[in-house]
Amino acid sequence: MKHSLTVIIPTYNGLSLLKKHLPQIIKHSGEGTKIIIVDDGSIDGTVEWLGKEHAQVACIHNDENLGFTKSVNLGARNVTTNLFVLLNNDVAVTRDYLSSAVKRFDDPKVFAVTLNETKSSWPLISFGGKLNYTRAEDKTKAYFSAWASGGSAIFRTRHWQELGGFDEVYSPGYWEDIDLGWRAWKAGYKIIWDPRAKVVHEHESTFNRYDRNHLNFIKQRNELVFNWKNTTDENLRREHLRYLARYTLNHPGYLKVILSALMVLPKIRRGGPSVRGDLEVLQLVNRPV
Repeated sequence: MKHSLTVIIPTYNGLSLLKKHLPQIIKHSGEGTKIIIVDDGSIDGTVEWLGKEHAQVACIHNDENLGFTKSVNLGARNVTTNLFVLLNNDVAVTRDYLSSAVKRFDDPKVFAVTLNETKSSWPLISFGGKLNYTRAEDKTKAYFSAWASGGSAIFRTRHWQELGGFDEVYSPGYWEDIDLGWRAWKAGYKIIWDPRAKVVHEHESTFNRYDRNHLNFIKQRNELVFNWKNTTDENLRREHLRYLARYTLNHPGYLKVILSALMVLPKIRRGGPSVRGDLEVLQLVNRPV
């Protein structure tokens, strides 16, 4: 089956990273592959450099910084190919990073393929009062993954549009890719981690420039939002509430996180197709393909 591709790279004041990685992305992404840079209000000359050095690359420029989640959605709305690759601006690609992964989409139920970041792994998940995950140890074969990494993955455009892309309640970022993956599994689709689709994620991107305490707070808030939004099994919901009560008693400062999550609840995008429950998804992921 022939697939067409677009590469989306969100960036914010990441000119040095684009200079480092974009030439290899252009070289190794295949002839005919479109590339879209979503420049999120940069003031470092990114737009000017692209126009001068890589005029063939499409550039969407935000007049203000909208954050990762909104920028990715904006880029995805401009995709006309049946697949798109989402890469952080600090990801280095290898020569054959797409060949194995793209073939996975011959299965019409595959929504996304998450790439093999050499310094990371696929998420081994469980539920213990909330969704928990660690980096799995076995990287010798493909696995069904609970989600596709927002930093390096391929998505089927039609399914992305059907699911509504990233829920912008998670802005500026964190947990939006986990949320989308969970919704995709519940809608009846599959997500695969492919060990042969190798990239190197250096984790030098925009988020490293933010205040770490603020980012940790956002991560905790978005984790709560994910669990409140996506956990629909009644037993798991009760387990989550018990966990929340115990944790807050031992960490009273966590009340600030709860209040922050409650404030964004009205903005959550509800609904969408669902043919699987939480327990079925938990049984389907973490398994070899």
